Formats: sequence, structure tokens, C-alpha cells
Amino acid sequence: MEFLISIDHLLFSTINNLPHTPFLDGFFSFFSGIGSFGLIWIALGIFLAIWEEIKDKRELLALSIGILLSVIMVEVILKNLIERLRPEFSVPAIVLDRNSHSFSFPSGHATLAFVCAYILSAGHRKYRPLFYLLAFLISFSRIYLGSHYPLDVVAGFFLGLLIGWFSVQLKKYL
Repeated sequence: MEFLISIDHLLFSTINNLPHTPFLDGFFSFFSGIGSFGLIWIALGIFLAIWEEIKDKRELLALSIGILLSVIMVEVILKNLIERLRPEFSVPAIVLDRNSHSFSFPSGHATLAFVCAYILSAGHRKYRPLFYLLAFLISFSRIYLGSHYPLDVVAGFFLGLLIGWFSVQLKKYL
């Protein structure tokens, strides 16, 4: 386990110590910000419902369920169960986004981003690359800004895909 944590710290330092220019800091702060609370994903769901005229309104219900499940799983259960401190408390870091009010593992932003990318991709395959690019940028921003270790984000990725898959499967029974 110590070996995995040392690799996680090394990867964090490598990413977090990438050049920090006003442009890059603003760029990644933007993506981190739009990833908060799932607002970008809700807006995309509504936009697609109007623009693409979603025939199956259960997609929006699946998106809502996925968002709710990810918040409960990550923010209420896992973070409080695991209690991993954020990087700013453990390693030297450039921290541009202070989130010390909660624990680090897994990343809520990454989980939510990949839940929503999965669900929206299931109904809109032509936009799949854009959904996953958005999810990646939101997730990567969390490491760049000093809020999460890479392992937090990777765990959020896998958990997000799992919750997204579950939500899409559940949609069949709604």
C-alpha cells in the first residue's frame, strides 16, 4: 500500500508542478468550477432535451438518479468512511482550489463527471467524445489545482462509470 501511495504522491507532484500561468490556472479553474454540483451536466441534459428533442424522457431521470447516487456514495459515505486528507495537508503542493471542508478520496468531481458522461453518451453517441473530454478536463483540473491526488480521480472515474452504468440499466425499468 505504501508503494501505491508513493506513486500517487509522485504523480500528483508531477501534474501539480506543471507550469502555472494565469491562462492555465484560469482554464483549469473554469473546468473545476463548472464541474461543481453537476450544474454543467444538468444544463447539458436540459439542452439536449430541447435541442435534440429527447424522445425518451427517462434519460433525464437516469441523469438525476446518477447525480444523486454519486453525491450520496462519494460525499456522504465514502469520503467520511475513508477520511483521506487532501494533498495540501500531506505533501508540498500548489493549491489553487481549497476544499478542506471535506476529505479527498474519491474525487466527487471525477465521479460526477464520469457518471454524467456515461449516461449522456448512452443516449447521444455522436457527442460521446465531447462528454468524455469534458469529464477528463474536469477531473484533471482537480489534480492540477491541488485538490486531489491522481488515485482519487482514478477511483472517481471507475466509480462514475459504475454508477453511470447502473443508472442506464435502471432507466429500462422506469
